[in-house]
Amino acid sequence: MEIIDPAKIAAKYLEESRSSVEQLGAVPKVVGFIASEDKPSLAYANTTRRVFTEAGFEYELRPIARLALESAIQETNEDASVHGIFIYFPVFHGQEDNYLRNLVDYRKDVEAGSLYWTRKLSANDRLATEGDSGKKALLPCTPLAIVKLLDDSGHYGTKFDKKKLLEAGEQPKPLAGKFVTIFNRSEVIGRPLGVMMSNDGAVVTSIDENGALQFINGLPQETDMTRAQALAKADYVVTGVPNERFERVKKSEIRSESVCVNFSSIENFEPDVAQFVRTFVPRVGPMTVAMCMRNTVRLYQNFHQGTHQQ
Repeated sequence: MEIIDPAKIAAKYLEESRSSVEQLGAVPKVVGFIASEDKPSLAYANTTRRVFTEAGFEYELRPIARLALESAIQETNEDASVHGIFIYFPVFHGQEDNYLRNLVDYRKDVEAGSLYWTRKLSANDRLATEGDSGKKALLPCTPLAIVKLLDDSGHYGTKFDKKKLLEAGEQPKPLAGKFVTIFNRSEVIGRPLGVMMSNDGAVVTSIDENGALQFINGLPQETDMTRAQALAKADYVVTGVPNERFERVKKSEIRSESVCVNFSSIENFEPDVAQFVRTFVPRVGPMTVAMCMRNTVRLYQNFHQGTHQQ
């Protein structure tokens, strides 16, 4: 049994981002919009601002009325002194949030949740812009945080010489032969995570309130897999359901060899699961912030280097 502390792993990436900012020779500026009184969102916003600032970024947190957010995003898209935009959701708790997310200019989309980056991920396109191999695409922060947490702790499938495989023209598949069950199919976390892990070779069963889908090689397909069946065979169980009515995952439903990850602000596993399974990750937050910083540096390098305005 192992319980992973995401803050310890995040520390390495925070230091990397701090070093990257120093090497840029300029200070990337991020504007974060908070348009609600949602307590988890407020806590996350204040933590993000603090950590970004400590790492050398300029981070401006702007409280704003939700009906003013649309015009504020558009104005900030046009502001050349701003290199990254962060929005703390939920705002409207519905489709309008997706509309706001997609208003953000992809060149300033810290969370990589807009359609531009979503399409890149779905196509397994690793380049930020076509034909420029020097600019790497961004990945959504929380899915990337989960993958990095598992990889850095030695629990992301099979280890191999990635460089040698790439040189041989082969795509590394660390999760080949693995089964993953994800409770969450949001467009910003659950679905991208399903695509990423299936691109890495896993068969992913993605479950939400509307039923189950299966992702294989990045593509969704229909499935009649039940919750019980999906959990019983899962090597990885990842949950992110922010609802107290969600039926918590019990140890009787899963294998003791499984790796379990909870990224919801609400506990999605019964308390005894952490002591039962091989590896348990109780939260992801610190790593999500670290990946957002990583994305901000990449945005600056890809699209803003040499255009910085003081």
